[in-house]
Amino acid sequence: MLSSIRKFSTSFMGKIVIALIAIAFIVGFGMSGSFSGKQNIVAQINDEKISTQEFVNYLRTVNITYEEMEKVGKLNLLERVLTNYISEKIVAIESNKMGFQLSDRSLFRKLANDKKFQKDGEFSETRYEKFILKNGLTKPFYESLLKENEIKSQLLNFYSGGLNLPKFIIDDLYKEENRSIDIEFISLTKIYEKKVVKEEEIVSFFEKNKDSFEETRKKFRYLTLSPEVLVGDKLINENYFKKIDIIENAILDGESFDQLTSEYKSNIKNTPFINQDGLKSDGNLFKDLNNETLNEIFKISDLDTPVFLNQNNNFYIAELKESKNEILNLESVGLKEKIVNQIKLIDQIEKISKLINDIEENIFKKDDFTNFANKNNAQIKNLTLKNIDDKSKFNSKSLKRIFELKSGSIFVLPDENENYLMTIVNEKIPKIDINSASYKNYQNKAKELYTAKIYKSYDSYINQKYKIDIKKNVLKRIENSF
Repeated sequence: MLSSIRKFSTSFMGKIVIALIAIAFIVGFGMSGSFSGKQNIVAQINDEKISTQEFVNYLRTVNITYEEMEKVGKLNLLERVLTNYISEKIVAIESNKMGFQLSDRSLFRKLANDKKFQKDGEFSETRYEKFILKNGLTKPFYESLLKENEIKSQLLNFYSGGLNLPKFIIDDLYKEENRSIDIEFISLTKIYEKKVVKEEEIVSFFEKNKDSFEETRKKFRYLTLSPEVLVGDKLINENYFKKIDIIENAILDGESFDQLTSEYKSNIKNTPFINQDGLKSDGNLFKDLNNETLNEIFKISDLDTPVFLNQNNNFYIAELKESKNEILNLESVGLKEKIVNQIKLIDQIEKISKLINDIEENIFKKDDFTNFANKNNAQIKNLTLKNIDDKSKFNSKSLKRIFELKSGSIFVLPDENENYLMTIVNEKIPKIDINSASYKNYQNKAKELYTAKIYKSYDSYINQKYKIDIKKNVLKRIENSF
């Protein structure tokens, strides 16, 4: 909670806008509110109640757009805003108990130092008043919020601002991220891909899973809306795009495929029955369309309904003519290959799971690493990783996992599309110069990490100290007022 409060409070100056939600709320049931009694309470912090009117006032200060409402959902968005407000209320309560305050003189200094209120380097009352009017605010309201925000900052800085870490913590962080590691690794994927799948295994797998081997095949007709077809010219010009707009609008108006293509009948093409991979019944690939366009056409599900497609400014009209489901058998083109790949994948998962278990149980050790490579005729590769950011071979997630471990560790590492058996052979520990720029950077980085731990600890304390009750039914009523 506290870390999100800190981020929320420090961004306050950039989020004062006209609140569309507040306007909708007020229009919905008036400033006086159509709730009464308990229905007028949207949340409660211990014994302190938050009224719907108070919450509406807060909504006026929050930058919320219709796009955000559509993306997240009105109720979810209201819950998030209310949670933020509850967080701010708790920080305000804690700040008051700690005696933090901001004098009128300090408040004026903050306003005077705000560049958006300055003209020629001096505070401009006129610019300040224009800002207030433009955003539908009042001076007392804005200054009250500014004062609350500054007091919250004082509380947060109280818990983290005076943090002075000992040198060994900074050294440890630098060593952890900059030590170089010598590793040996074997590709498990390449080993298990060698598995020879016998015919009886294929048959057995098919019999056990035959109900799942069903394939949809579709037949389409389509027209490529090229400049040659529409305007008789290879060059794209304004007339061409006018034609495209006319066709697209005609589809929206409900014209049929035949009506849309009456002038271009000779250019209409038909596909045979194809599956989602573009394979025909004979196993050959339908090559008249590229994979991306074919994938989009295959998504069409309504029969005899023309669809306009735009694939990287290549335009088409397509229509689904027939669709059927086929129960596959072992003679179906490509099925055996798919079954073989599935059997290999299942075999690989099972063997890797056993290997991981043996490593965790300390059954699989360093000598077993070499024996495993020899037994499977696999090459052991060597690599030195310069630091945690060395992406010459592995991605960031894999590097993080490797650098969490110490010399002598043996482990299985999944990295994108390949699995590895790996061991850390050696590590070289660097030293950091206390007078270098790197030391200052790592000092700040270490402070940020420890500050986050402090916030997490304080967050736990807050959660135990304050009982929060959000009235879902009242929040739902606010949502319904939009």
